[in-house]
Amino acid sequence: MEDNWLSQITAEHETRGSKMVISGSEGVGKTSTIANMHDPLFMVTKGEQSLGALQRSGQIPETPSFGSFQDWVDVKSALRELLGAEKKPNILAIDAADGFEHLVWDFVVKTKFGGNLSKANDYGQGWKHVQHEWREFLDLLDQLTRKGIHVVLIAHLEVKRFIDPENVDYDRWQPALNKSVWALTGRWADHVLQLSYFTHVVDGERGSRAKARGTSERVVYCTPSPTRVTKNRLGLNESYSLGMSPQAAAEVLNSLLFS
Repeated sequence: MEDNWLSQITAEHETRGSKMVISGSEGVGKTSTIANMHDPLFMVTKGEQSLGALQRSGQIPETPSFGSFQDWVDVKSALRELLGAEKKPNILAIDAADGFEHLVWDFVVKTKFGGNLSKANDYGQGWKHVQHEWREFLDLLDQLTRKGIHVVLIAHLEVKRFIDPENVDYDRWQPALNKSVWALTGRWADHVLQLSYFTHVVDGERGSRAKARGTSERVVYCTPSPTRVTKNRLGLNESYSLGMSPQAAAEVLNSLLFS
């Protein structure tokens, strides 16, 4: 059969859900913001308690979630079931990404190294298997986005040193994941956003050092910066105010990401 690629050239592309990472430090409102968006479904690990605590305190509406995941095989099974389900959520929230990374690591140590942690750590061999599993995980999430579901990986933050081959090295905020896992995830995501609070720097008194004073007003950062790992594919501005509550933050993000 002759090749017929030229006849398939088109400017039309498939419509799918967004793939995003939303990061932020503890208490900034990552979970509560997503829970206040339209029709979310959460996946949480055994160590993540924020969803239940927020719901019991009345800070978020009743929010559906799978049972707490303790095994990596169950995570992939649940995603496959969701793919075949007749009713699908608007948003699938993975809370939090590092908790799911730990499940993968435990699975790899158990199944590939007989539970021997030292062997898994030797020469980074364990992380090569983790990468393979994580690719399968991201592929399942891709399939969900092709069903119209928006996928949000909620991530904690950490400060990491960035090695700049053309300039001096510097520290920056980035999602708290192993470097090999983040390399896959950062490329996979359409948007990597960071939630924070507005911080004002004021001059020190009598020659003392300047001081940073935080506020309760939230902000989302959307574009790349030397101090943070962020990006978007929507032409968004550097940052947007999210107001003083998770409800206000959810409204702003809805208008930015899904309008």
